[in-house]
Amino acid sequence: MFICICQAIREREIDAAVQAGARRPVDVFRACGKSPQCGSCACDIRERIAQTMTREQGPALLAAE
Repeated sequence: MFICICQAIREREIDAAVQAGARRPVDVFRACGKSPQCGSCACDIRERIAQTMTREQGPALLAAE
């Protein structure tokens, strides 16, 4: 699903950017080789970053316990 309509950035591209180290919307744009346009997607990108980080950290947290 598209998260940023202006730059055609999909959920899977955000996920890949987070896996590569992106932690802020601007990091995601850079990882995708694009730049922010209208900014209306910033909240949705932040939410997706948080979801992706939570999914990635889940197994690690369980293993540490």
